[in-house]
Amino acid sequence: MDHDRPARRALDGWAVELRGKLSALGAEPPLSAGGRGAKAACMNLAALVVAHAGDLQTAERLCRLQLEWLARLASESGDPSVLGDALQPWINLGRLRVLRGDADGARPHFVLAEHLRDLRPVRLGPCRLPAGAWPLVVAADAGIPEVLWNVYAIDQLKAYLRAGDPEGALAFIPRLRRLTPPGTRRFVDEGEVLALLRGGRAGEALEKAAEADPATTADEMAFLLHRVAALAALGQEGSARRLAVGLTAIATRTEPRYATPPTFLRQLKRLGLLLETLGEERYALAVYVRGLDMCGGHEDEPLHLEFVEGALRLAPGHRASAEWRPVRDRLLGRSLYFEVRRRYGRAAEPGHAAIRDLVAAVESAAVESAA
Repeated sequence: MDHDRPARRALDGWAVELRGKLSALGAEPPLSAGGRGAKAACMNLAALVVAHAGDLQTAERLCRLQLEWLARLASESGDPSVLGDALQPWINLGRLRVLRGDADGARPHFVLAEHLRDLRPVRLGPCRLPAGAWPLVVAADAGIPEVLWNVYAIDQLKAYLRAGDPEGALAFIPRLRRLTPPGTRRFVDEGEVLALLRGGRAGEALEKAAEADPATTADEMAFLLHRVAALAALGQEGSARRLAVGLTAIATRTEPRYATPPTFLRQLKRLGLLLETLGEERYALAVYVRGLDMCGGHEDEPLHLEFVEGALRLAPGHRASAEWRPVRDRLLGRSLYFEVRRRYGRAAEPGHAAIRDLVAAVESAAVESAA
């Protein structure tokens, strides 16, 4: 369920860019919708950068600082629609709880769609969004309902799966089918397939994936990849190979019609790993090389590293390996991503100067008042 996930750029450069934007936005009137929204977006991304660096505690603190800032602006201005910007940091706090293993504590952060549907008030930490503010929030951003319903489905299902509870996810599916709007159903369908796969019910997963009605190119590729995984789990390796090789032809020879290239990059990674598992190393190499080429225009540092490592693993003597090795060494030498550093036995470095300065910039921005 890779939906609207931003590309993971080099964290030091990302941090410097966000700090610069926050500094420039300091000249904007605090209550101008554009300035406030842009500043809130920078704060959200700053917390994401810090979390990627492995400091979940500071990421949580930045989310709470943002909520306190928005609560103060709403109180001083008397404008509750300001609190529309509080929805994302509240959701992000839930995601941080999931990363810490607290799936139960995270779920209240993911059910805002129910409050919107029923026009019920909701407390978001220090922010209190009154029932009457919901129409104002939606008027300011018509995409809010879709976002909240997607979070309602995707993040709750991910919480179950990350907690190792696929049966809990499957028990939750009927409720999602009753409550969610049609546009969210494709995520419910994929969540069901994933839960069946994680629960060792590959036969049922294969049936559900084949029955799915994908709405986008990304959805279609996702369900086809799940079918490959299910076929392999069932021991039907010939069928799995044929389908995976067919996907390779599509993935490596055509320009994908994806709204978000990071989704395609993640799917390339999964396809490559499936092909390796199935013994189709030549096709896996083609997928990794395609990923390397795409990362030239759509950088995702952890995936870039995985693609180059995959290519070197499968073809250390390839004519391009002399170009790949410096790329790998550069990525390894500079990466601040906790997941990368942990994989190589290196300590996290959340205190890097660029990240430290970004945290200070958020702290400074969060003391601003409406005056």
